[in-house]
Amino acid sequence: MPTDLPKTWYVSFEVPKKVRKASAQRRPRRSESFPTEFDAQRFARQKFEQGYVVTAGTINPCTPRRAIPSTLIHHWFAEMSEPPFVEPASFEDTKERDLP
Repeated sequence: MPTDLPKTWYVSFEVPKKVRKASAQRRPRRSESFPTEFDAQRFARQKFEQGYVVTAGTINPCTPRRAIPSTLIHHWFAEMSEPPFVEPASFEDTKERDLP
């Protein structure tokens, strides 16, 4: 049984033209794919903070389809939240108290 999750999200990034070096002009845009939206958001944020132009979205045929253009990428980051923290269950004494 395969342990790899299917990759359902992509992040595409490009170095802005004003920052691009001559050697990078041959491949100005690259893409990476990820199994979860959370993984894609973390990677996209890293590239965005490095000054890249970032877009993201779901890979077809995944539904619901979603495309995040570079002009709205900061809104997508605002949606980002850490996976919910689930506190360990506290087991109270469920035994009934003895009546006096």
